[in-house]
Amino acid sequence: MRSKDTQERPDVAVVMAARAGDRQASEQLIRDCLPLVYNIVGRALDGHSDVDDVVQETMMRVLDGLPGLEQPDRFRSWLVAITVRQIHDRWRRGRTWLTAEPLEENAHETDPQADFSDLAILRLALSGQRREAVEATRWLEDEEREVLALWWMESAGELSRGELAAACGLTPQHAAVRVQRVKERLEAARTVVRALTASPRCPDLAAVLASWDGRPSGLWRKRLARHVRDCPQCLLSSSDLIPAEGLLASFALVPVPAGLAGLVLARALGARSAGATVSAGTRTASGASRTARTIGRLAAKPAAAAAASVVTLAAAGVAWYTATGSHEPAPRPDVAAPLSAAASSVPPSPRRSASRTRTRTSTPTAAPATTAEARFSGRHLLRSVDSPGDYVGQAGRLGILGPVGATSSAATRQAATFTFVPGLADPRCYSLRDAMGRYLRHYAFRIRLDTDDGSVIFQKDATFCPRSGSTAGSVSLESYNYPGRYLRHRDDLQLWLDPAENTAAYRASRSFVLVAPWT
Repeated sequence: MRSKDTQERPDVAVVMAARAGDRQASEQLIRDCLPLVYNIVGRALDGHSDVDDVVQETMMRVLDGLPGLEQPDRFRSWLVAITVRQIHDRWRRGRTWLTAEPLEENAHETDPQADFSDLAILRLALSGQRREAVEATRWLEDEEREVLALWWMESAGELSRGELAAACGLTPQHAAVRVQRVKERLEAARTVVRALTASPRCPDLAAVLASWDGRPSGLWRKRLARHVRDCPQCLLSSSDLIPAEGLLASFALVPVPAGLAGLVLARALGARSAGATVSAGTRTASGASRTARTIGRLAAKPAAAAAASVVTLAAAGVAWYTATGSHEPAPRPDVAAPLSAAASSVPPSPRRSASRTRTRTSTPTAAPATTAEARFSGRHLLRSVDSPGDYVGQAGRLGILGPVGATSSAATRQAATFTFVPGLADPRCYSLRDAMGRYLRHYAFRIRLDTDDGSVIFQKDATFCPRSGSTAGSVSLESYNYPGRYLRHRDDLQLWLDPAENTAAYRASRSFVLVAPWT
């Protein structure tokens, strides 16, 4: 079964024409192959900041090696084999880069925004068990993620088992054994993800996590999976997991950032054109190498990538980048304006830190810089702008919008009162804690209240950044790890994390006024 967004396999005639130097055929070949290469590299490297560089180098090697391809009908297997070799080269070089490059050049390597799992969840709008399956990939080792990336493409109908085996340099029988081993580890990781997000969490599991640093790893997968296997409570929570094959069979490919596609085309086709004139070719190639690292990193940022790709394609070559030096990101809107004196003080519009600009959507995502006087903290209620008698509250573990007043019961008022604390994932933003110590967070885009499990995933899910509301003195809460999505109520008054819409009704539904709790 092929994924719904599957690219057609390159026609042998196209491969032969590109091999002969046909520019139009080369461009079509790149467009056809880029989604597959991007998804294999992205999953294998788990969104490391070098993904774009590896993808570009892979495509350049493919075009350079085309004249020597003796069997055009085996192009697909050859392409995937080159992709895997480039991934291996990145792993080998990576150990040297970590010590050879200046610290500031490596600062982005641990940036959570480089996470391909988060990118897949956001761009494919995944929820439920599909989201859990993607999150589980974080718990695999590098070599396991490489095989997983290939098997993922096979399950989605993008590769055959023969192509997978050829890419790994194995016989189909040995490839089947390796795939089965990775599948078992992925399933174990899924049970770990389910146990970590269970509420209430197993008390024995909490004891096991006492020394965990919150970072998924193969070692901790083994430790936690061992606990889950022997714990009736944790086993019960994962009893309804669907086999991974069933989840991945119709899985779409993560779209290639527009800027990366434009840059690959510009580099590859520009380099071929440059070959006609040695001196011009030298200048163009050097321009490509100088700009590839900068523009390649922009390519993972949709806002900047959109602008970069337009410039790239309009210029029709890398040489244009050498002659121009301006690649400024799109302007950012202001963050939340201060609330009126009658309400609690919400931060005025501080400048955003450019170094923390988030990268997944066209909306700016940097957390607002804060100062002591700009911060607000303490206990507040959030009154809906478009339903003034209703407040953010809870029904069990789920977030709702409901009526609260001075005559409401103490329990009702308490359920609608939240303490604003520095964000668990970023102290420049906020996390909202209820009287029971649970945090307002999103899970599968549904707003709910859970106890902090200490994981990086939870911390990001429970962090919100203030933005301007629809009326003066109101505030909107934008998700920290899903920029462009806001906490809002739907028509049924359930609270969700929904993507931004440019309508007055949407803006009102995500806007709240902070008020002091009743005494």
